[in-house]
Amino acid sequence: MNNEKFNEVKAKHPEWSDEQVWTAISLDMQTDTVIEKKGNDVNADDPDVITEILRGARTWLQEVLPDIFAKVAKFFDTLLTTIGEWVQKGLSYVVDAIAYLLNRK
Repeated sequence: MNNEKFNEVKAKHPEWSDEQVWTAISLDMQTDTVIEKKGNDVNADDPDVITEILRGARTWLQEVLPDIFAKVAKFFDTLLTTIGEWVQKGLSYVVDAIAYLLNRK
């Protein structure tokens, strides 16, 4: 795959699958989008902000990379339904969870 951002993330995490890399990219892009929309003083621990990021990343994958989305849809469903359990840990927890949850196929 010849995509600069994909190659960058894959170089940092060579053990990650394509699904993990694209999930991380979608979360990163949506985080930037939400921060741009809400301003730099956005609270990363706000459940509404995290939900918006997750839903946006999920939608982007579904629309742009449907084959990847089909493999990670359950990951997003799990995160969105259990948001109250982990939201106190912040968005970094979601990124860390990519490797764990996607490897449980």
